[in-house]
Amino acid sequence: MLYESLTSLDVKEASEKGLVVILPIGSIEIHGPHMPVGTDSITVYRIAKLAAEKEESVVLPPLYYAYVPENRHFPGTISLTAKTLLSLLEEICEEASRNGFKKILIVNGHGGNNQLLRVFLRESLNKRKDYVIYAMIDPLLPVRELIPELSGGRRVGHACELETSIGLYLFGDLIKMENVKQEAEVGSTHLPKGIETPVDWQAYALQLYLGDPRKATEEKGKIIVDKLVEFLADAIKKIKQDVEVPRILDDYYRRAYGK
Repeated sequence: MLYESLTSLDVKEASEKGLVVILPIGSIEIHGPHMPVGTDSITVYRIAKLAAEKEESVVLPPLYYAYVPENRHFPGTISLTAKTLLSLLEEICEEASRNGFKKILIVNGHGGNNQLLRVFLRESLNKRKDYVIYAMIDPLLPVRELIPELSGGRRVGHACELETSIGLYLFGDLIKMENVKQEAEVGSTHLPKGIETPVDWQAYALQLYLGDPRKATEEKGKIIVDKLVEFLADAIKKIKQDVEVPRILDDYYRRAYGK
């Protein structure tokens, strides 16, 4: 059930059924020389749609524009400021709630959004809401145990063989493998472990892909996508049934704000 494809009456019916509404968020950024700049957004939207087919829910249009300041030194990246993205997320959630959806699940497809989304969850406590926000923040958490097996212990990460495998499975016509000539070079700031700087990522991912994407296969991509869809469909089902988080929120609001 894609929100943009529903009629006004369909939206009203879906909200009255108490369906969970999903907001996929990705990014527009360089993904090596071989993957489209919309990789994160295309991927998370398609996974959300597949999960919604398994567990009835409504999928909002994806947020392509997100938080990518670390990759603005390469062509193709479009990055919003943290302030803008936080405001945008809040306003979308407010509008979804106004349309009757009281359980909103944010599904993230871009690692650079992780910290900002955690801030967003906590910032939402500063004002009483009549809806509950859930978030799947770490895009690969449900498949962590598969990574060593599928990668053979090789370096993985941004636009690596595993993300490329997902791309080959979901949108293979957009992947240009001929552009990858070698395994990616990596670097470092050479500072002690635990000391962070604003340019740690830039120092590390020199070519904005990691590992060797040439080892990607459509079969690996299917394994990962199937696992992610299974996890997300189960999460949607449990969120739909959840009464504990709304209860805790109500108690928090009552004690924090006296209402």
